[in-house]
Amino acid sequence: MSQNLRSSLAQVQVPRLPTGETLMPYLARVDANRWYSNRGELVQRLESRLNVLLGGRENAGLTTRDGTDRGGDGHAVVVTANTGSAAIEAAILAAAGRATPERPIALVPSYTFVATALSVIRCGYRPHFVDVDPATWMLDPAALAAHPMLDRAGLVMPVAAYGRAPDMRAWEKMHAATGVPVVIDAAPAFEAFARDPGLISATVPAALSFHATKSFSTIEGGAVLWRDEGRLFQVAQISCFGVTDQRLCLFEGFNGKLSEYHAAMGLACLDEWTRREDAYARIARAYQADLGSVGRVVTAPAISAAYVLLESENAAVSYIAEQRLGARGIGARRWYGMGLHRQPAFADATRDPLPVTEGLTLRHLGLPAAIDLTDEDIAFVLATLHGEDIHTSEAGATARLQPRYG
Repeated sequence: MSQNLRSSLAQVQVPRLPTGETLMPYLARVDANRWYSNRGELVQRLESRLNVLLGGRENAGLTTRDGTDRGGDGHAVVVTANTGSAAIEAAILAAAGRATPERPIALVPSYTFVATALSVIRCGYRPHFVDVDPATWMLDPAALAAHPMLDRAGLVMPVAAYGRAPDMRAWEKMHAATGVPVVIDAAPAFEAFARDPGLISATVPAALSFHATKSFSTIEGGAVLWRDEGRLFQVAQISCFGVTDQRLCLFEGFNGKLSEYHAAMGLACLDEWTRREDAYARIARAYQADLGSVGRVVTAPAISAAYVLLESENAAVSYIAEQRLGARGIGARRWYGMGLHRQPAFADATRDPLPVTEGLTLRHLGLPAAIDLTDEDIAFVLATLHGEDIHTSEAGATARLQPRYG
């Protein structure tokens, strides 16, 4: 197999966002307005369109330059932030506040990306790692409601693993029964909430990431979803240094505002969202194959289209699959590493026994998931996993299977 083919599939995720040409009408508005940050016109337009997509009302939102005047006509369910981490932290500060001496603990899964734990640490909490459910790969609300450390927990942070839809009604019940604030790290779950806006809660906020690797992107960015406009307004204030329209800082905040340039990318991404959904659906269909003992491929809509996962029966099979892919120059990634409890930064964190997490980290393997993969690209990945030889000449393989990453 040619070197060109191996290098072209070497990365698990190669983002492809709207082109510079499609951004030009939006950038012209930025130039005309001379309003580059502090909740400008494009941020307002982006939030308005996201509100419609997510079941709110058009023109709803928080519309002033400093983020302190509600504006719009109400029924807002989304406010943007400049990163997914900023969205998490603003949601924590609005829902739970900073950690206290009486409640210094945040109960979080180990089966997640490091941003989850780093965000709770920046809000003053000490993460305590909890195991996940083997079927959902997420925290179990009933188990958390009975957790022995709950009386010292000031925060519970479930994670929507790989963009799976969290059980928002169950988390609402857990929050109501225990009084412990719950904030969902739903970083890759944009599609789940877009498919079912009824997931958005009035009592349990969810934070999204709009990073370039996500299915919907502002390059860098994020958002908080909350069906409580007063609390959503507080999130906007927190991400604008905690100041009011009288220039008074009433509570702790930080600079978490999305810029007009990033909002331009979000608007362009929404303009082609239907085409992007169709492209992701084609990739999911192309990955449907019987791999026998190698495992099963998990794709959208079960998870976000930003991921394609190989779930093997055990660690040994997953390791063999990883070696097969590597031998052909095909990228693979264990997206959540070996779990946060294995990360040096969290070596001192307390934890429960984590047998499910330990197993999932060894059995889940990320496969190439770029939006413009061809059917031939995916067939090559599947054939490699299955251990089949590609019976083509070097030249023929290069011509027929060459991926296109514009």
